[in-house]
Amino acid sequence: MKYSEDILDSLRFKQDELADKVIQQYFPQKKALLQEQLQGLVNNTDELSSNADQSLVDLLTSMRKQIDQLDEGVLAEGQAFFDEFASDIMLLLGFMSLPYCYAAKNGAEVLVRSNRILENPAQRLNDTAEFVFDVTHKNAFKPEGKALMSILKVRLMHAATRWYVSKDKTWDNKKFGAPVNQEDMAGTNLSFSLLTIRGLRKLGKLMTAESAFGYINYWNKIGELLGLDPLLLPENNREAAVLERKIRQRQFGYSEAGKTLTMSLLKYYEFATINSPLEGKVKTFMNFLIGNYISNMIGLEINDFDRAVFKPYQLFLGFRNYFFNTQDSYAAAYTRFKETKL
Repeated sequence: MKYSEDILDSLRFKQDELADKVIQQYFPQKKALLQEQLQGLVNNTDELSSNADQSLVDLLTSMRKQIDQLDEGVLAEGQAFFDEFASDIMLLLGFMSLPYCYAAKNGAEVLVRSNRILENPAQRLNDTAEFVFDVTHKNAFKPEGKALMSILKVRLMHAATRWYVSKDKTWDNKKFGAPVNQEDMAGTNLSFSLLTIRGLRKLGKLMTAESAFGYINYWNKIGELLGLDPLLLPENNREAAVLERKIRQRQFGYSEAGKTLTMSLLKYYEFATINSPLEGKVKTFMNFLIGNYISNMIGLEINDFDRAVFKPYQLFLGFRNYFFNTQDSYAAAYTRFKETKL
């Protein structure tokens, strides 16, 4: 079996050798130098400064070789899918994908150790949104695009997280797996693709199976650039569903870490949705998207009254999206993001 227990068990102790080597060379003494060098990288054609460590040169060279091999048709298909559903996808990343990831009890142990995530969820959401817009733009992988450098920075952020968590005496590799390991990375990557597709369908959006896999495959390419093992890149819709289910069955469960992260996110959303259609409906909307099973794992408690109040809104969402072709685009979603960014 492609996703056997033995294979997934082994991948809980595999990380990202190329990126981890960079952090080992720069941390802790040359951390500021690395930050300075990364700040100068924006567009895909930007070059490293002459004093960059060879490990960073090797990582960037490897990623550029991967980009050179990308299929233009695959990129165009994924970008077209995002362009069609951009605003809803961005909404789903915050209200569905993020709490879904918090249900991964061992992965949540990494996230809860970051005070930045707990104390400033708005910044976390903004950073994620900027990343998604960078990698889904129609010119994302062209010379003037920003995908390569955005992916490089996220990949090194993951490696830095591994470095910090490995210094935490409370971290237990045997219990939690290696921090930011391959299985957890695969689950996160699916939350950006397969989960948003499921969310779009819950919102009444229509798409073909072919276009859905086109978007999953687009995130396969991004995942590989982020250091994801090719074994964890599904080759069709069925494989994506099987992998997601396997990871969910193996890793999801109630944890105080997941609950803490969820409560922090809810507190932010309750403030951010004031004077919006979602004011007072944050918990029920999130529950509608992720379902009772995952809601219970992250401490999201919804009573029957709240569900009853939300039901007409749920029906309205489905009715509007099914019967009316509401225009959406990358440009519209990005403009809205810039206008509402905190």
